[in-house]
Amino acid sequence: MCDDRLCSDCQEYCEQCDERYCPYCYERHACANTQDPCYRDPYEGRPVREPFTFGLEIEVDGNHDTDMLRNHRLIAGWCPDGSLHHDGSLEYQSEPMTMSDLAEIRRLVERIATDTDNTLSGGHMHISRTGRQTPARWYWALEALDGTQCEALNMRHMTDTRWCELIHGDYCGKDTAINDTHRHTIEFRTFGPWHHDTAGRLDAAVHYMHAMWRFFQKFPVPKLKTRDIQAMSRVAATQAINDTNATTAGRRRI
Repeated sequence: MCDDRLCSDCQEYCEQCDERYCPYCYERHACANTQDPCYRDPYEGRPVREPFTFGLEIEVDGNHDTDMLRNHRLIAGWCPDGSLHHDGSLEYQSEPMTMSDLAEIRRLVERIATDTDNTLSGGHMHISRTGRQTPARWYWALEALDGTQCEALNMRHMTDTRWCELIHGDYCGKDTAINDTHRHTIEFRTFGPWHHDTAGRLDAAVHYMHAMWRFFQKFPVPKLKTRDIQAMSRVAATQAINDTNATTAGRRRI
């Protein structure tokens, strides 16, 4: 590791090579390049009806069942994250997924448990980019949601967290709700952590994102007015939340 003097709490332990490293020298760490995600094509062998995909960054703060996540077919890679400080913390990157993978990823999230409260972690979502999926359109969609809807969708841009501020025109970086710096996807940093306590919100969150993505695909830029985007966003959120609550209630009765 580098020559900086760090306490043991500031060092990370690599389970791959049994060596320690710090956040400042991770890129020089021997295993740093062995965990890069290698994404699969979610439409391989399937007809492509629409190019919508979503992916999750699942940050788990604290000790947890790493084998369960690393060996799952929907997990593409994992790495340490500088915002997580408890022993055993990791961020997992999922494969790009279609709507047909939603039930399986939810079942995996339901099994994630840690020995901490996970307050520092996040669950960023990526969706497939097209010319009609602009950060400004998505800004007005998120801005239209109220606090109850945000909580039900596991969104936190209405809270005081500094990791996902929703600011008009600010769509770049690690502290924005909408990060537009990726080539193939738009990243939504507004989502809170995904684990057994929040898994019940995942279906609603993905269905809301899917509904808005399809809505935007129907209209060329700039053929949508702000009021139409906001009205659709509120309807899509309500529908996604209600449908998920009805489905969850049905599963409990079985």
